[in-house]
Amino acid sequence: MATTAEGRRRRKNRSKKDRRDAGATTTVLDLPDHLFEHILLRLGPSPCLVRAAAACRRWCRVVFDAGFLARIRSAHPHAIRVGDYHNHIFNDEDEPPVFVPVPASPAAPSAVDVRRFVLDFLPDVGKDYYWEMADSRGSLLLLSTWTKHYCHELLVCEPLTRRRQGILMPPDFLFSLGMFLVDCDDADSQLGMSNFRIIGAVDETLACVFSPGSDGGWRLVRSQATSGANFPWSVDEDNLVGRVNGCVYWGIEEGDGTEVLVLNETTAEYSMAKFPEEIWGSYVRWKCGSWIIGGEDGVLRIVRLLGNDLKIFVQRHSCSQPNDHDDKPWILEKELVGLAEATVGLPGREENFFEHGARIVAANAEYILLSPMLAPGEDPWVFSVEVDTMRMERGHERNKYEGVGYPFELPWPPVLPNHVRRARR
Repeated sequence: MATTAEGRRRRKNRSKKDRRDAGATTTVLDLPDHLFEHILLRLGPSPCLVRAAAACRRWCRVVFDAGFLARIRSAHPHAIRVGDYHNHIFNDEDEPPVFVPVPASPAAPSAVDVRRFVLDFLPDVGKDYYWEMADSRGSLLLLSTWTKHYCHELLVCEPLTRRRQGILMPPDFLFSLGMFLVDCDDADSQLGMSNFRIIGAVDETLACVFSPGSDGGWRLVRSQATSGANFPWSVDEDNLVGRVNGCVYWGIEEGDGTEVLVLNETTAEYSMAKFPEEIWGSYVRWKCGSWIIGGEDGVLRIVRLLGNDLKIFVQRHSCSQPNDHDDKPWILEKELVGLAEATVGLPGREENFFEHGARIVAANAEYILLSPMLAPGEDPWVFSVEVDTMRMERGHERNKYEGVGYPFELPWPPVLPNHVRRARR
């Protein structure tokens, strides 16, 4: 009897196993690594890829393989921008720069914990000084301490890790054209707290370059190309008109106003460039009617205010040299006609706002900040225009800050906690 029962159980178990084998399906875990990489490459450097790496040990190994990281950087050279840092219009020691997240999108979901980007870990500088954003690059920020007129100290920090490094200013030099955080000399090294450079633009011929490490420090770079040029005394950081494709641009009022000063971030040397007058116009600093922006396609664009019309011109053929702009064709890509009429209905808009025209406050590849030309002493009324759609809006938090926004990008590759790396299937 027992033997008969055991036989029935064995036959029953065999039939279950046969049914399982017959109904088995192939899953993603059965894919070889090279096919699995093709799937992950389509995700790009996104939160989805980070979640995939945290799913199991094998996926984490594939994502953090040096070869895969090199391929994904080549396929997706643009990192995820999650927001911008802004300086307060009227700053004081109690208000460090503020982080403003980007609007929600599939690549940058709205679930950004703004608390992780608060700069409450900056050292106390006392009541006579305040922290101000000078520049940003990737996941690093460059800040400076200021009194009313002078910069006294620099600091590079990484908000997500709360690491920071103080940097003493070089003696006897003022960076009147601005300070810029740029990639390190080694193009194969990843930007980080131990791999970066700072360019301090002293004047139109001289720059100071800082590198960290035992062999680092400040060094001087003098440009021969601009040493004989006759510049007006008023060229300073307020003349900034764009930063695109590894170059920084300043407008020049001298002459016909179509020339710009260009700083090459790789060499830290200056040159001169000239744009067509019908595209660039005649630069006047106090009303700033032109700005240089880029885009993910790597193409140069000029934002131009013509009266109350906003136009974007594009140069379809990329330039191999910073001063190689005047012989390339420019075409009108987008326009927004009649800012005075188009802004009717926006919160806070008054009837007399555009009697004296408008000016560009700042611009980048994502949006353009504008303001009507108001009388001295009046509070600015800033609104923004999305570059992709040319849609205007007033309610976004970035419109509260009159000035350049400093983008913050998520570090890549991300650093996963140790317990995630040790995770099992």
